[in-house]
Amino acid sequence: MIHNNFDVYESSAEYFKALSHPTRIKIIELLSKRDMCVCEMMAELNLDQSHISRHLTVLRNNNIVEDSRDGNKIFYTLIDKSIVTIIELVKKDLFKYV
Repeated sequence: MIHNNFDVYESSAEYFKALSHPTRIKIIELLSKRDMCVCEMMAELNLDQSHISRHLTVLRNNNIVEDSRDGNKIFYTLIDKSIVTIIELVKKDLFKYV
């Protein structure tokens, strides 16, 4: 729970820190289209399982993604898709200077 203004800034900084890696942004963009398991992300991102799992842990710890089990697979989903809007706004702003 956020108790004061400093906590709001601290929490905001932690949230943005979770977005501060290109792989995590790619994972968010993939999950904006549909829920996926790690094996599907491995194929899409051409990365190994441990690399993707590390990034998913950061995203999960910051309440950006959640997981659910379906048989022997764990599927990941975005908790709030408005994060995609934030990423798109940043990308749009960056392209103004290219």
